[in-house]
Amino acid sequence: MRLGIRGYHYVKTAYEDGQVIFTIRQKREDLRCAACGSGRVIRRGFEVRRFRGLPIGSRPVQIVLEVARVGCADCHTVRQVPIDFADPRRSYSHPFERYVLELSQCMTIQDVAAHLHVGWDVVKDI
Repeated sequence: MRLGIRGYHYVKTAYEDGQVIFTIRQKREDLRCAACGSGRVIRRGFEVRRFRGLPIGSRPVQIVLEVARVGCADCHTVRQVPIDFADPRRSYSHPFERYVLELSQCMTIQDVAAHLHVGWDVVKDI
């Protein structure tokens, strides 16, 4: 399974309300401090986040990830680990963003939003 995402382990697939939901997990050895980049970190819980992924046919795709909070032994901060495939405070992946930009060259914002099952404001922000 690729989805344009590397460095994460596939956990499971679920099908709900006409959409495909992929659950992934970050490898323990890949956890890094968001502040200083150190690998000497201790897990301090997690937050479940959902991201829009590239659609499969006409089915919307969601990517579910438990984003770890880590305490750093070097700089003594507690933060969420950085996510490689999405920008901070965004609910969509980089491949999804590129797909929206490609579609917007030949479709209106409203048409792109309807095709991808998202609000027009998400398309406009991209």
